[in-house]
Amino acid sequence: MQLDVAVSLIQKSKDHLISYRTTGFNDAQVSAKEICEEMNTEPALKEKRLRSTKRQFAYEAPDEPIANAMERLEVSFFNAVVDCGIQSLEDRFESLGQVRDNFGVLFNFSELDAQTLRDQCKVLEVRLTCGEESDIDGSALATEIESLPDLPQAKMTAFELLTYLSQNDICELFPNLWIALRIACTLPVTVASAERSFSKLKLIKTYMRSTMAQERLSGLALISVNLKVARDISYNYVINDFASRKARKQRF
Repeated sequence: MQLDVAVSLIQKSKDHLISYRTTGFNDAQVSAKEICEEMNTEPALKEKRLRSTKRQFAYEAPDEPIANAMERLEVSFFNAVVDCGIQSLEDRFESLGQVRDNFGVLFNFSELDAQTLRDQCKVLEVRLTCGEESDIDGSALATEIESLPDLPQAKMTAFELLTYLSQNDICELFPNLWIALRIACTLPVTVASAERSFSKLKLIKTYMRSTMAQERLSGLALISVNLKVARDISYNYVINDFASRKARKQRF
């Protein structure tokens, strides 16, 4: 999954949920009535008597209860579920959007003017800098982008542009763009290590291991998640390494 494509799909999903929140409940009512007619069932919700409870004094007045069952279903269930989905998209992929903005110059350079292009290339150079070494030169990257030949499409994804440079054997002519595109195309969109760790936790921390410390639990979880790598490790090497660290001097 490409970074720019993933962000675009996430934004479309968010826009669809926002639109669905406005019209989805009415559409669901129409579909439910049609199903009820086919099943010869009365399309009506059971009204419940609202219970009044005595409350202590508070500065804020309590919310007025909703008497209509359909309105209560929309407010307490439908809107709550859709709002939860929208908020989850925003929270989960907020950092992904920030990464996409850092590499945005590689996706929409055709829409930028010369000064904005150079500014964003400088920003990308800073993001790809570790210590005093940088993977690319921002000024050279801007010059390479301006010197690109006529592309087959006006707007291409990072992977399509990378494929275009490779197929035409012009990678050496655009070294900074080549490096930046390879980094952008290999960035992980989602990481499932946290979910896998929690799914393995119940198998590792059983009632017989309830007294283990955090360090041992983390080590066993790491071995369980990366089982393929763990199987390639030599047990003799691990045993000898453990024995050398734990060895104690004995008097003979």
